[in-house]
Amino acid sequence: MAAPPSPAPRTAIVVGFGPVGRLVAEGLADAGFEVTILETNPKTVEQQRSLGRRVLLGDARLADDLIAAGIETADTMVLTMPNEEDALTACRVAHGIRPEVFISARTNFVSKGMLAMQNGADHVVVEELVTAEAMRKAIVDHWMPD
Repeated sequence: MAAPPSPAPRTAIVVGFGPVGRLVAEGLADAGFEVTILETNPKTVEQQRSLGRRVLLGDARLADDLIAAGIETADTMVLTMPNEEDALTACRVAHGIRPEVFISARTNFVSKGMLAMQNGADHVVVEELVTAEAMRKAIVDHWMPD
């Protein structure tokens, strides 16, 4: 008797391959996701392709580029770029193409995080909140170790 086919891996589009995007892409790949990177820097695209990564030169604000990256079938899209306005636009465009895709976005400020949610993001990491928590934890750990 043949074994049942294994399910297809989850797919993720990681937008931006700076320090945040790199760590997210590597972590998702390690977790078994099939990762496609969408990046605007041609040198980064060329370098990552030479390393065997699936990477496309494109802009997540453009529907055609998201479609080329696989948004129509992707399980998730992670917006790691630091430009909040670009992330808001990418949320809106991706959500318009595929409303069921899980979108995780990065923003600097709470106000922009709320806008990202209004534009289709399912999850937002707000850098000012993460920074505040990391600073609080460092001080408490320093002065009140377990």
